[in-house]
Amino acid sequence: MAEFFTMMSAPVVVAVVLVLMHGYLGGHVVRREVIFVDIALAQVAAFGVAIALFFGAEHGTDVAWWSGLGSTFVGALLISLAGGRRGNVPQEAYIGIIYAVFSAAMILILTQVPHGSEEINHLLVGSILWVSWMQVAKTAVLYAVLGVVLWWAHGRLSRISRDVEQARADGLRIKAWDFLFYAVLGTVVTSSVQIAGVLLVFTLLVVPSVMAIRLFQSGRAQFLWILTVGTFSVIIGSAFSYVLDLPTGAAIVCTFGLGLGLQIVVESLVRR
Repeated sequence: MAEFFTMMSAPVVVAVVLVLMHGYLGGHVVRREVIFVDIALAQVAAFGVAIALFFGAEHGTDVAWWSGLGSTFVGALLISLAGGRRGNVPQEAYIGIIYAVFSAAMILILTQVPHGSEEINHLLVGSILWVSWMQVAKTAVLYAVLGVVLWWAHGRLSRISRDVEQARADGLRIKAWDFLFYAVLGTVVTSSVQIAGVLLVFTLLVVPSVMAIRLFQSGRAQFLWILTVGTFSVIIGSAFSYVLDLPTGAAIVCTFGLGLGLQIVVESLVRR
């Protein structure tokens, strides 16, 4: 038990920090019905990291981080420009295209990098098991700064997420606020994807928010449920990965999936 806490304390703490930030952003993503925006931006960030690796940078360095962030801002701009509908084309279609193109571009680049297949796997599933306390502290400080920005913009972002047409009629500059939202989301994703990988980042954003929205109408109750199920899923998934010697990120993703499935079953039984 002592060995578990020694080895898994930093991964569990950083995962809970990720739950806090992704949980808030996930509510906006689900309400805006752009479910795959996170995994698309995560893939864009991974593409930026791949560019840095191609030019000789090491994974997890400041060069790789800034390259991922710059790439993510480009993705945020593309998604904000594609907001709403263009004729009969929903925004989700553009998000899917961005994901597919940047995924392919990342693979093309990393095939030219030594140990490229290992780097592809690293960017998909992350290396949360080996996160250091310094990375935990840096992530927490960055998210605290971004949290202040989100607190300042919360009212306007919430109005857009609830009813974009009404927000436009009220005079809000939709594209400007959309870019701010996606830029913050992209910055969060750039940091978290190098720690947790694309799959866990997407799961942390979407699954807890879906579980909360299914149960509660109140935003405060939803956020509390996100923190509760997120924290428990992270701890349980980390424990299973330690006991069974499984990849930590993948174990946490599967735990979230099982949690959502269990909640749906319980809801169905209660309704009957």
